[in-house]
Amino acid sequence: MVTGLALGFLVSCGGLSATSGSSSTSSGSSDSGSTQPAVGGNVSSVAITDNAGTVDLSGIGSDESAVLLVYSFNESSTSESFSVSSSLSSSLNPIQMAVSDEVAEESGNLTEDFHLQLREWEQDLAETEDDMADPAADLSFSTSYATVGDTQTFKVLNSFTDSSSYDTVTATLRVQTEYFNFYVDNRNLNDVDLSSLSDLSDTFAGAIPTQNALIGSESDIDGNGRFNVLFTQTVNELGATGGGIVTGFFYAIDLFNSSTYEISNEQEIFYTFVPDSSGSYGPSVTSSFAFTNIYPGVLTHEYQHMISFNQHYNVNSGSVESGWLNEGLSHLFEDIYSANSSNYFVSTGLENPSRVSSYLSNISNTCFTCGTSLTQRGGSYLFVRYLYEQAELGNLSNVTTGAALLDALLDTSLTGVDNVINAAYGSSGTDDDFKNLLGLFGLAVYLDGTGLNTDDRLSISGIDLRGDQDDNRGTSLSGPAVQTVSSFPFSDSLTGMGLSFVQISGSTASSVGGSLSLSSESGSDFGAYLIEN
Repeated sequence: MVTGLALGFLVSCGGLSATSGSSSTSSGSSDSGSTQPAVGGNVSSVAITDNAGTVDLSGIGSDESAVLLVYSFNESSTSESFSVSSSLSSSLNPIQMAVSDEVAEESGNLTEDFHLQLREWEQDLAETEDDMADPAADLSFSTSYATVGDTQTFKVLNSFTDSSSYDTVTATLRVQTEYFNFYVDNRNLNDVDLSSLSDLSDTFAGAIPTQNALIGSESDIDGNGRFNVLFTQTVNELGATGGGIVTGFFYAIDLFNSSTYEISNEQEIFYTFVPDSSGSYGPSVTSSFAFTNIYPGVLTHEYQHMISFNQHYNVNSGSVESGWLNEGLSHLFEDIYSANSSNYFVSTGLENPSRVSSYLSNISNTCFTCGTSLTQRGGSYLFVRYLYEQAELGNLSNVTTGAALLDALLDTSLTGVDNVINAAYGSSGTDDDFKNLLGLFGLAVYLDGTGLNTDDRLSISGIDLRGDQDDNRGTSLSGPAVQTVSSFPFSDSLTGMGLSFVQISGSTASSVGGSLSLSSESGSDFGAYLIEN
């Protein structure tokens, strides 16, 4: 996991540049004529037939305004262009909204795409369980019988580009519970406060039964009934090579035979950084901030990745979960410490608001299903959080609780968008169902905290999207980025799965005769809602 401490990011897909009129098309239906869910109140859907629709602004008074939400169901982020023009005169230049699949230029940091790189490497792992490690058969395997104070040698990935490059690290077992072992790199024994580590282990151990009850458990290839967590400066140094900080990672190659993959530790293990207030190993992170803000979340985050691999790959003989959904779920499990008596996560974890802030400020340019940058993670987390809450409210036809949704998303061989559709709507679910969810999600992102609509499909209760966040970072959210249009022409960009919010004043509505024409190129797949403020 990479937190908001990272210094930059590489967008792995989805464009940041303003383009229009692209000739490429999406893989979606050429006739986006599906019926959007009725909302009512101050929200009306814009009917799209044969890639065109009419936006009715006649109800907007001169002292009022409206917001047009345009969203793109475009999982592959292929370019699509949209236009909004005045119905009064075709000579007026249209609003151009182009979906771009261009990759943003690297800004000097690869760390936030590190998990995506790991997941891609994992897709190439051995295809059968015959290659899974079985060190439990070797009674001399040391971690199966380790006790506090014992030392163990580990191989730790040290490269963003070479899946087999590693450091050899000797570490001491400092804390042991019934669920896990905490090892600390011998070079860092003075960096990791033992009392704080013990308190952290109590916190994490308290969350594990809930996590297991909701999504299952990890594998146990070494037969010791525990998984290992290694605190090592190699993780700090790994992040520093990309210009930021990697706070932790799980790499499924550790579950395979070392005769097949030399880097494998043949055990359940994930890795995390060490506090470094002086910045000796990379960016400075104080011990207080590490133990308060980062470690609790990173542990449940990486544990989800470990469980996800077991559930998808071993239990259901499927592929590794898509990077965006895998990350969205892991970030959701950072919320686990707020679980109530029904194992429902009431509020958000400390590190999630800063990611959401990045997403909201770049919402029209972010394809959250296309990568795992900090901004994309903010979007995938918020979308998964929305689905989780909608399940709890009974608004998804296939599940009636958030717990049931999580179980469906993990106990399956399906991945990505297909997994979401099946979990939420069952085997009869379609792409249109996901598209409709995307539109309702966009409405919820805008309307949450405004008091403008009471439809429970249009809110996100676990995080206040229009208020100060108690996250030790001073984060304050003010809803999604909205652009005001006072006259035509207007141009903008909209990426795949992007949400564009355009505010139109009553005087502007009057100047176009109370009506706008919305259209897109053939083959695109988009939807729109009008929100009257």
